[in-house]
Amino acid sequence: MSIGSISTALSGALAQTQRLAGSANNVANQRSTGAIPAADGTVQPDQTQAYQPQSFSQTAVGGPNGQGQGTRVVARPVTPAYIPEYQPDSTDANTDGLIAAPNVDPAAERLDQISSLRAFQANLALIRTQDEIERSAINSLA
Repeated sequence: MSIGSISTALSGALAQTQRLAGSANNVANQRSTGAIPAADGTVQPDQTQAYQPQSFSQTAVGGPNGQGQGTRVVARPVTPAYIPEYQPDSTDANTDGLIAAPNVDPAAERLDQISSLRAFQANLALIRTQDEIERSAINSLA
């Protein structure tokens, strides 16, 4: 039983680590602009592709009998992927002077980072508590 709770907490901590890393990647690349893609999503070979931000959601992992076995993070592309931005001096600008700027909201990313950190801390607290319970049980039996 204790191994299950620890592995569940570890999967939660790993999921939060992945969420935090993905959000940090979005923030780090929020100014990685590029050409506005064509209708099929491609850009010309001599132009730069804008960064594709991702959103992250946490889902439960169920066992064969429906019991919970942890959690994982699923990354999905943000839609719309870019916001047109006026920058006529860019080499990637179209005839209207527009480029594609990644659709990253720094405030929302910061909130997601704080949420990820708090959830990570909660998972670590669960692991510490389980360790203390097991240590106490072993000491009382010895």
